[in-house]
Formats: sequence, C-alpha cells, structure tokens
Amino acid sequence: KAIKRKLMKVRLLLIYFLLLTTACGFHLRGSQSGNININNIYIDSISASQLTQEVKSQLSGTANVFANSAQSASFVVTLKEESFEKSVLSVSPETGKVEEYQVLLKAKMDLVKADGTFIIEDETLTVIRDFAFDETAVLGEFSEESIIQEDLIRHAANQVIRRLQALISSSK
Repeated sequence: KAIKRKLMKVRLLLIYFLLLTTACGFHLRGSQSGNININNIYIDSISASQLTQEVKSQLSGTANVFANSAQSASFVVTLKEESFEKSVLSVSPETGKVEEYQVLLKAKMDLVKADGTFIIEDETLTVIRDFAFDETAVLGEFSEESIIQEDLIRHAANQVIRRLQALISSSK
C-alpha cells in the first residue's frame, strides 16, 4: 500500500507540473507551428531560395492557404540576400591550427500588405552556430558543415514564421 500511495503522489505531482507548464504558455520547440494561421499569403524570393523553400515547406504542413500571385495576396513576404559566412572561432595555442568555426546565416525579409504598405522592410535575420574542427576527419567536417547550414535554414524559417504570425495577427 505504501508503494501505491507513493506512485499516486508521484502521478499527481507530475500532473500538477504538466498543468503548471502549460498554464504559463510553455511549448516544446517546434510545437507552435500547428497554431499558425496565415492565409492568403504570397512568399517571394530574391536570392534566398533555400530559406524560401523551407518557409513554404513548414507553412504547407499546417492549414495555411497560399496566394497564387503577389497581386491576389493579402500579404507578400519577400525573403532576400541569403548568405552563409564562416569564420574562425578558436585556434590551438600549440599548433596554430583552427579548432573551432562559426557559421552564420544572414537573410533579409520584407512584409507588405495588399495595399502596398510595408509592415517590415529589410529586416535582418541572423542565426549562428559553431562547430569543432578536427583536421584528421576533414571529409566528415564538410558533411557536418552542410548539416549545420541546413539546421540554420530551419531555424531562420522558424524565425520568419513566428515573426509573420505576430505581425499579421497584430495588423488585422
């Protein structure tokens, strides 16, 4: 009986914490995408094809409706100037060789209403990751860098979607 009481207390405590975390607005990362409701939006790209493709992909998984053209859309999003920058983060004091790199994704976005009014103009999106470099596994490092770039694109797309959701809901 004592074990059953302890299990019951643990269960009640777990339920209490779950209710507490949901009451404060806590969400697991990525779980808010189901709540996004952005209808009649057109997403355009000017030299930001990877980011545009990822934003469309994430939005198409929800109940969003895309406009067929910029002229028929309520909102037009333009993603542009997508670029990756790689810089040395740390160098070995013994050998003088690179130990760590930083990869930076930068892009810009515009959000325009149907009447041509800019809600956002040239807003810069920045996402940064760093990774350790092992010169003995160079091929693996290049593969890791491309995986990091894909992850940066996903995170930037999440930023775009969260920003759109906030701005579009406040401008209606």
